[in-house]
Amino acid sequence: KPLLNYVTACITMFNSGAELVVLRARGEAINMAVDVAQMLKKRFVSNVQISNIIIDGENVTSRDGRQLNLPVLEIELSIPK
Repeated sequence: KPLLNYVTACITMFNSGAELVVLRARGEAINMAVDVAQMLKKRFVSNVQISNIIIDGENVTSRDGRQLNLPVLEIELSIPK
């Protein structure tokens, strides 16, 4: 999906009253999660804060049956009241 789809979804959640939005990405999608957080913070929602970042790993089974350990990144975004 295009980057702006994720940015728009986050803005919609904040506008509908969400206090916390969590961006969760695995593997190659981590770059996009970081870009979404930065774009929200610098261009669209000036008072958004990155309240927490969690770096982890997750074991998944690939389509061909191999076990893979993928990096996982969670970025918690919040707007102070």
